[in-house]
Amino acid sequence: MNMWCTKPYLFFTLLGLGVFAYAQQTTPHFLESQVVVSHKVSSTYNANLGLSSRMEHHTNDNSLPTTFLQVSHFSSFRIGNNNKISLGVLYRFSEDFENQYPNEFRLTQQFHMAFKPHVVRYTHRFRVEERFVGADLFTRFRYRFGIDFPLNGQVLDVGETYALANVESQLQLQNAQYPRYNFRALTGIGVVISSDVKLQMSLQYRLAHFSTIQTGSWFVHFGGYIKI
Repeated sequence: MNMWCTKPYLFFTLLGLGVFAYAQQTTPHFLESQVVVSHKVSSTYNANLGLSSRMEHHTNDNSLPTTFLQVSHFSSFRIGNNNKISLGVLYRFSEDFENQYPNEFRLTQQFHMAFKPHVVRYTHRFRVEERFVGADLFTRFRYRFGIDFPLNGQVLDVGETYALANVESQLQLQNAQYPRYNFRALTGIGVVISSDVKLQMSLQYRLAHFSTIQTGSWFVHFGGYIKI
């Protein structure tokens, strides 16, 4: 492996170590888990169905109540070898849980591109979301840059692990409010259980209202990804 390929490994390894080291000094605020089942309908069309939930840590009594449960669907259409466009729909059930936020209905339009010049895979994701929360409508623009690579050798085989990291910026607009800027950074690790199953764990830092000075929130994510 040449020096060019090792630079992303070194950079994101240091980034991950920094995030986890800082996380040791604080308590994660949220725990999220999700299961995504996908099916390749044709060579150009893929569909997936997701189920996820979030639990919030309460420091006063050390409890971990559920704050929402959501279901989602994405239809993705491949353009060329490395690009795809997707349309998604999501419904979040919140009213019946402890925080009693309004339920949310969300529409998503997405463009995703990936390239892998050597061992490391780079991804760019552009999203536009229309969020219907109670009687309010929010429009959110999102851009995420990501990277992932195998931790053993140059090819990811069954039983091996991989590392991933990404950063994301968001702009949310609503008529009655000022624009809201958000930032997210994530690092994690995954394992290939079989040719159709992957498990993943990651740690994410989210900073909401980036234009104001405030402390962000930590999220621990667990994910299972299944192909049928």
